Amino acid sequence: MEILREETPSGFVPNLARPGGWKTFDHSEPPVGAITVLGLYQQFHDRWFLQDTFEPLLSWNRWWDQHRQTQGYLAWGNDGPTDPTNLDDSFRETGAGTIYESGLDNSPMYDGASYDAKLHLMEIADVGLMSMYIADCDALAQIAAELGRSAEATELRARSDRYRASLATLWSEPDGIFLNKDLHTGQLSHRLSPTNLYPLLARAATPAQAQTMIQKHLLNTDEFWGQWVIPSIARNDPAFSDQNYWRGRIWGPMNYLVYLGLRNYDDPEARRDFAQKSYELFLKEWKENGHVHENYNAKTGSGDDVRNSDRFYHWGALLGYVEYMEQTQPPPPAR
Repeated sequence: MEILREETPSGFVPNLARPGGWKTFDHSEPPVGAITVLGLYQQFHDRWFLQDTFEPLLSWNRWWDQHRQTQGYLAWGNDGPTDPTNLDDSFRETGAGTIYESGLDNSPMYDGASYDAKLHLMEIADVGLMSMYIADCDALAQIAAELGRSAEATELRARSDRYRASLATLWSEPDGIFLNKDLHTGQLSHRLSPTNLYPLLARAATPAQAQTMIQKHLLNTDEFWGQWVIPSIARNDPAFSDQNYWRGRIWGPMNYLVYLGLRNYDDPEARRDFAQKSYELFLKEWKENGHVHENYNAKTGSGDDVRNSDRFYHWGALLGYVEYMEQTQPPPPAR
């Protein structure tokens, strides 16, 4: 609720906000707000919570379609010159600024990505962004229906359908997975991260596509499976060995979103194993050091091996929460 109160005059939730009115007026953060609000409502049933969050969530949802759409896809971006301006933000009007909107600060997926200085967009049709946005539309449509906002629910479902159709064009049959597309060259990118599995979150994959993605990629020990899961870049990617931030390390939010995607499809064994492995990773560092880390080494399972992994970071607990969900909450009807 506090970050929604920081929504900018343009209608988006800033990437960050801090005391004194300082916030990022040029770029947002991944669109997971409605997913989170709906999940909290389904657990605690506080109607006032939906009423207080609906309008800022709706403004934010509309903003993505209005400001981050190009060639029918969604792309990360920034808004160029802004007023007021954070004087310590040196990434305005740069390609690096668009990457920070994704939250995946140094992800190999965006190495060498071109930047459209006129549109202020990264020239990549992003599978992860579109998947999260579709899921956001669907969750917000459910919230709208619960509040009796039928016109907005219809609007949101239509937007979800439109981007689901766009996302479908990024399915690569030979590769058996959805791939990012370079909008400058028209080429598909074969650098794989967990975000390539996010169409499961959006229910954008057919049951056959989902099974192919799970069997060919998620459970593939050359890519994502192993003792510790799920690495932020595939194990056979040259950047995996870096184990530096988003270049190979494991992050609770990625595990959580992939797990929510697995709950949408009928593969209970893969879902259970994924939840258990996430929990085992969480417990390793907790039992050894009492830490809940920002990120974890995908080779050793340690969170304490680098300086840029905060030892007490809230979202590390998502690694344990997925196992709690697995044990206590039945999944929704599978596709």
